[in-house]
Amino acid sequence: MSRSNRLGNLSPHVVLIFVLLLIASSLTVPGPGTPKASSAIETRAAGLANPPALQPHGPIHITGDAGFDASNGTRTGTGTAADPYIISDWLFDAALYPNSTAMIWLENTDKHVIVQNCQVIHFDTVGEHFDAFYVGKYPGEITTPTIAPPTIDLTSNVTFLNNDIDSRYGYGIQISEGSSNILVSGNQITVHPDNTSGRDWIYGINAARNTHNITIENNLVDAGSPRYITIGIHLSDYYVSEQRRASRLVARNNTVLDASGGIHVESSRFTQVRDNLVYQTRLNSLAYGWPRAITVRESALNASLIHNTIRVELAGIVIGAATGRWSIDGPLTSANNVTIRQNNVSNVDTGIVIGNVSGTQIENTTFSSVALQELRLNGEGGPPHDLTLTNLASPIRIGAPGGSVPIHWSWTDLAPTADYHFSREDGTTTLDASFTTTGAGAGSVEVMQPVTNAPDVTRYRLVGPFPRSDGRNDFWTSRAIPYLLTIDVLASIGIVLAIDQIVGLAIRSRHKIRRTGE
Repeated sequence: MSRSNRLGNLSPHVVLIFVLLLIASSLTVPGPGTPKASSAIETRAAGLANPPALQPHGPIHITGDAGFDASNGTRTGTGTAADPYIISDWLFDAALYPNSTAMIWLENTDKHVIVQNCQVIHFDTVGEHFDAFYVGKYPGEITTPTIAPPTIDLTSNVTFLNNDIDSRYGYGIQISEGSSNILVSGNQITVHPDNTSGRDWIYGINAARNTHNITIENNLVDAGSPRYITIGIHLSDYYVSEQRRASRLVARNNTVLDASGGIHVESSRFTQVRDNLVYQTRLNSLAYGWPRAITVRESALNASLIHNTIRVELAGIVIGAATGRWSIDGPLTSANNVTIRQNNVSNVDTGIVIGNVSGTQIENTTFSSVALQELRLNGEGGPPHDLTLTNLASPIRIGAPGGSVPIHWSWTDLAPTADYHFSREDGTTTLDASFTTTGAGAGSVEVMQPVTNAPDVTRYRLVGPFPRSDGRNDFWTSRAIPYLLTIDVLASIGIVLAIDQIVGLAIRSRHKIRRTGE
């Protein structure tokens, strides 16, 4: 028999072997501590909508409603609400105006204005260039209308749309205290302080304390600096008083690249940070505790972090209080009642760090390629008072060097009326907390997380039958971890048996062919 004929008879079996191998590999799901290849991340489109339309212009400073005229770059109406104003298509070369603190400054107005398709370059002058685009005024400056204390400007109804800002020294967009109803959308902002022109604490977009109804969405902020600490998006400021707390702040669908701190939330209520992509291409600003992707601290109450993607950070999410002022304000600075839901944290040293706060809830959040621990229960102000964890895929590693912490673990998507074993291991101490799920597949356990001595961690694992699959959850990518060993064993046995049968069939076929050819 010819070689081609013999290969033709065996090729179906070889194909079947490869198919079985591919099926088995698809069943092997990497766990939270398993390294995996990093796929490329696509950044979202943002920036100028019409670059050829740009024309040079000097700095614009509008101090009231009467300032919206042609000399201040006002192009047309249709900014909304009785057809106010549009400022568009201007190129600001800040190097030509080294003594101007801002390229566009709007204050003391509630007229609806849209600033769009404008570009700022060379915003680099040390001690002069502070805010490329600036809304309102800093507290204490004499303005009207005001509230007290202190004297605060009440600028509102401003939109920044599809602009491009490049800065080495100043903020990209500054929204000052007292401002409200501000939209920042589709802008590309690059802040890159260096040895020539730079300083710590430069923000791509900043909404100060006592700002209200601020939406920051669909922006690309590149804030990489190997020398200085930068923040991509900063929401509010450190706690001062209840009267000056911010409210209704939203940061959604933004991409923050290479910032020391991606998104920073402080004194506010019900801030939402959702659907953002925060990642590093290189680890910049390696000061202690940096870089970090999302930080909630300084009395940011009831914040929600939902469906964010975090890659390559020292710490993925940090929930804390205050550092230097804890001895003065104490628990007032704690970021209590934070909800962390459906986030994806990968390629980090520590997934989530939680300090001296209460009411933190972590739900349906996935971890992968975490080097040290998924959760560290010791941050600003010490360890948390309590913690609720829902639908986290095990194993989960927790470090708690600051003190023991009560943890409420719960699951809502397990097999109905089934027995599960929830185990804990930290050195020589073990725990096996068994429970039976309800008819709806829900179960829970109460555990006291013990103190761990760094770098030791406590490992938690859930073992039990497969959860039911209704096609709606992400079971195969996030919840299959507890059953990985079973899957591997069964798949391996199946492959061995299948290969044995195929090889036997192939040998019998060759004997039959040989006998036929004799």
